[in-house]
Amino acid sequence: MKKLLVGLLVGLLAASPLAVASAAPQAPAKKTAVVIGIGEYDGATKSLPGSAGDAAIIREALLRNGWQDANIKMLVNEAATAANIRDAVRWLVDQSADDGFSVFAYSGHVKQQEGDQDGDGEGNDEFLWPRDNSFISDGELATSLRALRGDAWISVAGCESAGFDDGVSSPRRLFTGASQEIEKGYERPDWRQSVYNGLMVDEGFLQGKGDVDGNGAVSIQEAFNHAARIAPEMTANERLGPQHPYIAGGDGPEWFLSPPTPPGGATGDDDGLLDGVLDGLLGGVL
Repeated sequence: MKKLLVGLLVGLLAASPLAVASAAPQAPAKKTAVVIGIGEYDGATKSLPGSAGDAAIIREALLRNGWQDANIKMLVNEAATAANIRDAVRWLVDQSADDGFSVFAYSGHVKQQEGDQDGDGEGNDEFLWPRDNSFISDGELATSLRALRGDAWISVAGCESAGFDDGVSSPRRLFTGASQEIEKGYERPDWRQSVYNGLMVDEGFLQGKGDVDGNGAVSIQEAFNHAARIAPEMTANERLGPQHPYIAGGDGPEWFLSPPTPPGGATGDDDGLLDGVLDGLLGGVL
C-alpha cells in the first residue's frame, strides 16, 4: 500500500502547479572554503596576533554550520606563503560549482600603494600581504575570485579592506570587509582576534548576538550588521580614525552558512511526514 501511495504522490506532485513553490530549499551540493590567517611574518614585518585567532573562529563557524573539515583549506602563519595562497585560490575556483557555496576569508596585513601597480585602472592598489612578504594585488585576487561558480562569501579582515572589491561583489558573490578603502582595520589584543571578526564571527555567529530577529539562525548579513554597529564606536579613539565595515553584493534574501530549519522543523519520522503530505494532497484532490 505504501509503494502505491508513494507512486501516487510522485504523480500528484509532478502534475501540481504548487509542487515547485512548496518544495523546501535545497542545501548547496558542495561547500568549500579557503581560510587564511597570518599573524607571524618573515623578516621585520610586525606580528598580528589576532589573525590566527580569526582563522580559528571562522573555521569553527563553518564547522558548526555543517561544513566538512576536509573541504576547508586552512593557511595559517608559515603555511600562508604567496605560492600557497595562489594554489588555494585556484583550488577553490576548481572546486566551485553552480549549485555550490564557496568561502574565501583572509585576515592579515594589507599593503596599499598609490598608482596603478597591477594595471587594473585604479589610482590606488591594495595587496594581500603573505607570510613571505611577496604581495598579491587586488586586481589579481579579484580576477580569480570572479571565476568562482555558484554562491560565494568573500571576507577580508585588514586595513583598506573594501579596496579588494574590484568587481568581485555581485548578486551571487557577497563581499564583506573590515574597513572602507581609506580606513585602517584594528585588532583586539585581549580577544586575540580582529575587531571585525571578533564582532562578526565570534559574537555575531558563534555567540548568537547577531540573531536580532530571534529565529535561532544568524545570517551573514545579521552578523555583519552586529559588527558594523559596534566597530566604529569601539575604534573611535584610534589615532588613525575609526573603522566602518564594508558590505556589497549578495542580492536578494539573507545569506546563511547553512539553510535555516523550515518552519515547524523536521520530525525525523518519514512515514508520518509522508502520511501527512498524502492526507493534505488527497484531501484536496479527491
